[in-house]
Amino acid sequence: MKTIPPNLFQYIGILTNGDLADYTIYTSQRKRLVFFLKTWPKDPATYCQTLNRNRWRHAAVRWRSLPADVRRDWMTIAKRINATVTGYNLFMYYMLNKNIHTIETLERQSGINIIARTGDPLPYPT
Repeated sequence: MKTIPPNLFQYIGILTNGDLADYTIYTSQRKRLVFFLKTWPKDPATYCQTLNRNRWRHAAVRWRSLPADVRRDWMTIAKRINATVTGYNLFMYYMLNKNIHTIETLERQSGINIIARTGDPLPYPT
């Protein structure tokens, strides 16, 4: 690992983290940028990993396909109940966990009916 003072990149207006070319970059606890070569998986993804990634992908696609007013209502629910998560996070929880009772409780607390306008959660992988 190689650390570089963050000022070097800040002078040119770049706040770096994540992947850049063949490097992964993050900021250490000492406020230094840490560079290391990106690593690639040695083995391909397992069947279960592929299923779970596809469930997350389909849930995100489902979110984007919702009408704007339904997405706005998910966000409003999160605000009304003073949740520390966003409406998108609540939606993903509902889609991936099938916990309808929790969402029904949030509907009662917020006064917004959302399940009927959202549709059924995603099926579990088999």
